[in-house]
Amino acid sequence: MKLTQDKVALFYDLFFKLIDYTNDRYQVVPGLPKASGAEDVNPAAIMPVRDKLWESDEVINRVLSENPFCFAERELSLVASWRKRIFGDFLIYKHLKKYTVFMGNGGLYGVVGLASPIEDIFPSFALPRYARTALLPFEGKITYDSLLFTYNITFGSGARKRFNDEYRELKNKAGVITTL
Repeated sequence: MKLTQDKVALFYDLFFKLIDYTNDRYQVVPGLPKASGAEDVNPAAIMPVRDKLWESDEVINRVLSENPFCFAERELSLVASWRKRIFGDFLIYKHLKKYTVFMGNGGLYGVVGLASPIEDIFPSFALPRYARTALLPFEGKITYDSLLFTYNITFGSGARKRFNDEYRELKNKAGVITTL
């Protein structure tokens, strides 16, 4: 499952403007080319800026109060919703029909892809996989900030059994969270 093309375009427009604003304000990566409107963005280059963006609500609050991009109400609402993000390490656990299950932060999260389904990036045979990312609410769904830093870790049968047990426990306790 993934977002529609128009929603992907909206997501990247907002996200890249926040990346540029963050880097302009804090000079995380001096000389970094603007991401907004660029044909190609280097994910590794913007990752430190993304980390700064999500470390607190400061950038989001400033953008909401100053509205330097003249965002419309819908755009401001989407940016404001990103205060509910969950940033950290997650186990990309399994693919289901409507979403991919990310396990972490004490819960199971049903995450949809952006331009591509997550299953296209990480096929089932490559799971489980640890990754660092930000889960973001986006128009009634959970997506991720398009930057997945994956750890090169393999898991033995004992770890997989623990993951299965944790998955069952969390699913019985609260189910899979599909909105933030």
